[in-house]
Amino acid sequence: MAVTELQIAAGVVSAFVFALMAFAIRVMYPKKTSDVDQSLEAMINGFDFELPEEVEMYRAFKEEHTDDVDACFNMLFRRAVADIPLIRKIQSESSGIQRLKKNDILKDGSFMSYKYAEELINEEINDVRREAEELKPGEGWPDKIFPQAVQFLNHMAEQQMNAQRKAAEEQMQAQMQAQGITPEQLAAAQQEAEAEAAAAAAPAEAEEGTEEGDEGLRKRK
Repeated sequence: MAVTELQIAAGVVSAFVFALMAFAIRVMYPKKTSDVDQSLEAMINGFDFELPEEVEMYRAFKEEHTDDVDACFNMLFRRAVADIPLIRKIQSESSGIQRLKKNDILKDGSFMSYKYAEELINEEINDVRREAEELKPGEGWPDKIFPQAVQFLNHMAEQQMNAQRKAAEEQMQAQMQAQGITPEQLAAAQQEAEAEAAAAAAPAEAEEGTEEGDEGLRKRK
């Protein structure tokens, strides 16, 4: 039996759906098991924690461009953005650290290294807030700079994810064009796939309804 163009298109649609699902899993669950193991090992054996290079970059820039307030503030904002991943790391692992310590799994030295990292990032947060007030006094920046840094970082991550999604879609479209599949054929294949899925689901739903009806009859008896 010859394979029709519609069947070919349906196959491509299925491949496209699987590709998007794989992409979504990669995007939504990027952390691998080995990464989790490394994180747990870091908790137990201690933190290798350093502040980002943007801290010293800001200090050097401010020293050379003291009068350029706007440029200094831009560098300070970059510093705050670079701090966000470290702040998130400390916050996300805090409960795990406390639990390991409570269960006597965590070494004293490891717990002290975590507390040192926690104090270091707290000092960094306070320093950034002080610098923000010094550069732009009375404008509320000590309370705004980190929330806006989080928004900026999330926006950049969203843009990157959208770019990756667009690239994956363009790649799939290029593959379909290479196989001579038109948008009309793709739409028809999608409709056929949806119809087949609905037809496959109907017997299961009917069987479930029958079982519920039988259960109701047994209860009434």
